Amino acid sequence: MSLITKDAFEPVLPLSVVVHIDYMKAPLVVQRFGDIKRLVEQTLDPMVSAYFKNIAQTKTLIQLLQERSDIQRKSGEEMREKFNSYSLELQEVLIGTPRAANDQNSIEQILIQLRERQIAVEKVETYKLQERAAIQERTLREKQALAEQQAKITTSALTIEISENEGKAQLARTRQEAETIQVTAKAEAEKVRVGGQGEADMIKAIALADAERIKATGFADAEKVRAIGRAEAEATEKKVAAFGGPDYQLNSQVLMRFAEAVENGRLPIVPQIQIGASGGEKGAANGLVEMMLSMIVADRVGRQAPPDAIPAPDEED
Repeated sequence: MSLITKDAFEPVLPLSVVVHIDYMKAPLVVQRFGDIKRLVEQTLDPMVSAYFKNIAQTKTLIQLLQERSDIQRKSGEEMREKFNSYSLELQEVLIGTPRAANDQNSIEQILIQLRERQIAVEKVETYKLQERAAIQERTLREKQALAEQQAKITTSALTIEISENEGKAQLARTRQEAETIQVTAKAEAEKVRVGGQGEADMIKAIALADAERIKATGFADAEKVRAIGRAEAEATEKKVAAFGGPDYQLNSQVLMRFAEAVENGRLPIVPQIQIGASGGEKGAANGLVEMMLSMIVADRVGRQAPPDAIPAPDEED
């Protein structure tokens, strides 16, 4: 059977249709069609040819080749009803491989492409399988390496965990030590504060006692000095009274200072030349000596005479 496909190929399709005529229905078939040959040529061939030509127009050559079994199954189901209308029983539809008509090589080229495509598909599948195999091999090797290093990994994990626990313990100890140091420092500070307060109170008490003692001692020393002063004053007063009284003592001191001045200045006591009581420096010195002698004599006789009452000596020519 010559077909025209959807993609304009014109293959020749080998086709066989198996039909059964029931012997009970055979007279009707013969009566209707005359004989079997006419039945095949005038009814079955046109009906089957039209059906498959319609199918071929909806399929490409590749689909016609690849879906042959589906087309065969579907055509048997659909044509069975049509054959029943002619009192015929369709047993089976057999489809062969399409081939090129008039020695054309178009179908062969399509088949070559299909083979190459299939080879490519198979290569892709092969590469996928090889990739999967490589991945599986790599996974296997990783698992083997992991199994070999599992002991080291376990040891490292335990070491890390131990180090972490030791760090936590060290941190806890450090915090505890810090708290202990803080509490100790507070206790020491309190102790120092209390001790300093006690020492300050003791120093204050000692200072107060010393102040009281110094105050008492100072008062006693003042009384002592006052008593000594009184005794010395009384002794001096008695000495002065014993030596003639305060006026006598004053005169004595004046005479002593005068004697020291005369001795240091080498002045003559009696001047060689006398002009008068008011006649120059010599007269003044003579009047001073006479004044001193008058004071001593007046003190001795128990009377006080002013210096200007002493009679001036006679002036010498």
